[in-house]
Amino acid sequence: MTKPFWKLLVATGLFLMACQKTNNLLYIRITKQKTGYGYQILKDKNKLIDQPFIPAIQGEIAFKDSLQARRTAELVLKKIEKSSIPRISVNELDSMNIDCDIPKLP
Repeated sequence: MTKPFWKLLVATGLFLMACQKTNNLLYIRITKQKTGYGYQILKDKNKLIDQPFIPAIQGEIAFKDSLQARRTAELVLKKIEKSSIPRISVNELDSMNIDCDIPKLP
């Protein structure tokens, strides 16, 4: 009785290992720019995204601090992991309290 149980256990383990999704680890690197901070999304030391400026706003404005760059990069990373387009909107920047001096419409 125990021999078939062990065979089933080993077979199940092998099956689960074979079906396991390969882990494509992505990393965030905060970069120092002349006027502030940016971020990179890397996979195995290869740059997938190099974002030296705040996305979704006009002009080349860097993040004021590394924490704001990290929060934005983490949102981009979540979108990539969900197989979503890693696009950032002005509304998302606003909801994360990213200070980017966006001119408000009257």
